[in-house]
Amino acid sequence: MKIKKASIVKLSGLILLIVLIALTCRVTVIPDEVVETYVNEAGETVEVEKLTYTEQYTLDNWDTKIVPTVKERAVELPQFVSDVAADLDAAGAAYGNRANETSAWSFCVKGEAVVVEIENEDKPNRTLLTLDLPPYDGKADCKLFYGKVFSSNIKNAIRDGVAFLSLDDFANQVEFADLTNAFNNRVKADVLSQFTAAALVGKTISLYGCISLTDAAYENLVVIPVELTVTGG
Repeated sequence: MKIKKASIVKLSGLILLIVLIALTCRVTVIPDEVVETYVNEAGETVEVEKLTYTEQYTLDNWDTKIVPTVKERAVELPQFVSDVAADLDAAGAAYGNRANETSAWSFCVKGEAVVVEIENEDKPNRTLLTLDLPPYDGKADCKLFYGKVFSSNIKNAIRDGVAFLSLDDFANQVEFADLTNAFNNRVKADVLSQFTAAALVGKTISLYGCISLTDAAYENLVVIPVELTVTGG
């Protein structure tokens, strides 16, 4: 049986193409991810939880950089409430921070206060404590966040209040937003878990925290605490 010359040429060309593909293509072998484990006190082998970048950032920087910066920048609450009521933008320019002219002003604050009452006690996600600031008169001057869900108007208070973090420091907008969640989860785990809201009513507390404002009306004066202690009963 005779094989046509044209067929031989086509076959040779196909073989050559296969060889070229084999020589030029790279096959990347991705190894299976190694799962880290440790043995807990009960002798059980437990998988190590893998943290996201922003969770790891928070773990590495919360006690050494975030909280110390809040304390360094913090303004006494009575002065803060008075200043923002008089002129929010002037107070913001003096000791606040914001990304641009349309953003909320974010501040770091500190001080002692008496917890007057609980707002939304039956709605744990939205619970707030009202605070009477010195000189004490039994009336609430501002509020303390003590819930589980951070509303959009306050959720970025810590991230923006410290004034050294920006979108350029992170991979993208999603990661920058995730930093807010990591900070706020740390607040829930470390600060808000210390006491029930009911246990704080009538107590004198000392706090450091952050607050974001576009309007200085009383309803908006909601502080997110990064540190809270009971100093009197």
